[in-house]
Amino acid sequence: MKKRIFACMLTLGMLAILLCSRTSSLFPAETVYAASENQGGITIDSEYLIPDSIGWCTYYVVLATNNTGSDISISADFVAKDGSGNVIKRVNDYSDAVKKDQQFILYGQFLNTEIANAKGYEYAYSVNPTNRCAYTSVALDTRDIGDCVEVIATNYSEFDIQSVGVRSVFIKNGRAVAFDTVNIADAGVTFHGGSTNSQVIGTRAGDYDDMIITYTTVSNQAMSEDL
Repeated sequence: MKKRIFACMLTLGMLAILLCSRTSSLFPAETVYAASENQGGITIDSEYLIPDSIGWCTYYVVLATNNTGSDISISADFVAKDGSGNVIKRVNDYSDAVKKDQQFILYGQFLNTEIANAKGYEYAYSVNPTNRCAYTSVALDTRDIGDCVEVIATNYSEFDIQSVGVRSVFIKNGRAVAFDTVNIADAGVTFHGGSTNSQVIGTRAGDYDDMIITYTTVSNQAMSEDL
């Protein structure tokens, strides 16, 4: 089946929501959100429990929107629990800079050998303000190259920024079937001003018909506004 790849230039206040369907049928266990979700700060848009294609790990993926009114950094702890409520594995994910009103992805990656007895999953997050967001300095586009997708990022500012963190959920018939993430930079974690570079994503995604793509990036210095 020919894959349909949706791409757009991302602009201030909106991060390419290519598909935003909830997949609660994928959750065999209870999910508990952080209390601040209900306080108008971080809005949880969708959540997915996605096994990889080789049986090595399972991703707990949260698609959320920053409705705090400010640019933020965010850190999230994801835990897997057994039937007695004991934590059997804890992992962390974070983003150093999420723009006000931006949609973004956080995820927990669990090795299947470590969560064989998991009966429930929870996560909690902490948020801090930041003045290092370079989100609107970057434009993102995609190109279908057969079994995977080339993600192309351009830094339109004159300043170097840190690598562009791209995260994607692959969808088939309304269900999440794969997750992948890449960092786009020129050298190490540096993405030079005026530069365009790319990475390939979804090499093991299999058959899908839609995808969600988000990205974040951070400046190397404090900025009162986007670069």
